[in-house]
Amino acid sequence: MSFGGHVNDMINRVKQNAALKNARRVKFKGGNDYTKTKNIKTEYSFPKLSKEELKALKLKVQEEAKQEKIKRLKFWGFITIIVLLLLLFFINY
Repeated sequence: MSFGGHVNDMINRVKQNAALKNARRVKFKGGNDYTKTKNIKTEYSFPKLSKEELKALKLKVQEEAKQEKIKRLKFWGFITIIVLLLLLFFINY
């Protein structure tokens, strides 16, 4: 019987998968040990803020969050009204 090379291809795939499995095994046997890396300082440093500047920044962020929340509520309110009007229209006709 002729299998058209399918069996041979299957055997080759099994061998390739076994080789990949052995390559991955190194990673889990300690090949990815990052405990010996040097402590490197990050490339960025945050500026120091005075208490007044920090308070002003907090207020600004809170105000932006409040405006975003209001915008979101307006959007969903508008969508809800449109859906309700469409439902009323389709129910009546």
